[in-house]
Amino acid sequence: MFLDYFYAMVMVELIPGEEVKVKLSYVVIAARYNGGWLFVRHRRRGGWEMPAGHPDEGEDSVEAAVRELIEETGAIDFVMEPVSYYSVDAGKGKQYGRLFRAEVERLGDLTDHDEIERVRVFRRRPRNLSLPEVMSFLFREVRRSEGWKV
Repeated sequence: MFLDYFYAMVMVELIPGEEVKVKLSYVVIAARYNGGWLFVRHRRRGGWEMPAGHPDEGEDSVEAAVRELIEETGAIDFVMEPVSYYSVDAGKGKQYGRLFRAEVERLGDLTDHDEIERVRVFRRRPRNLSLPEVMSFLFREVRRSEGWKV
């Protein structure tokens, strides 16, 4: 449980299981690159966040995650795998997402210039996160799933 900027309670929970039968609103990708983590600065939200987005109509979560990673970071050569499903409840009902991790070997040009202002590699989670309660929770889960002490 976390408090967001507007002091509303935000609940973020992992959902066990390999397949969840709910409509997914989000995909989030924790992407490693050159020994660090790729974070993007979203133009409207201002803080740093992991690459993320909404699945397009007819797109499954894997296709959405691949598309978002390419659009938001310019990733060209990478491998990706799912980590977990999760839910977020900010007081208006639960929304569901899927968390992925990726190893990026090569970056090209950023294609999503409308939303993404900058891409940067951090050695650890940056302090100035947009959506800090959600991004912090999901980042910790990726590190935990890789065997890191959190």
